[in-house]
Amino acid sequence: MTPGSVQGRIINAPGLQPLFLIGDDETSRRWLQERGAVLEQMQAVGLVVNVATPERLAVVRSWLPNTLVYPASGDDLSQRLGLNHYPVLITPTAIEQ
Repeated sequence: MTPGSVQGRIINAPGLQPLFLIGDDETSRRWLQERGAVLEQMQAVGLVVNVATPERLAVVRSWLPNTLVYPASGDDLSQRLGLNHYPVLITPTAIEQ
């Protein structure tokens, strides 16, 4: 997965906890700055792909310190969700950027 534009689409995933996918890059950092309050309000969980070291993961987590952010395999997420790019928000009803 790489940073880039994501075509929004409607999904049907009742009960899915909102989650977002980001990477260790400037695009993701800016996206979190713009949407951080909304993500915290909806209690979204973050998954970070393309993070090279535990130290970089700590930096990414510092971008939104009151939110859970976990490392994840970009290849697996890409296949399961049909996504090639991030950052993206996934809710029970939509995938959106």
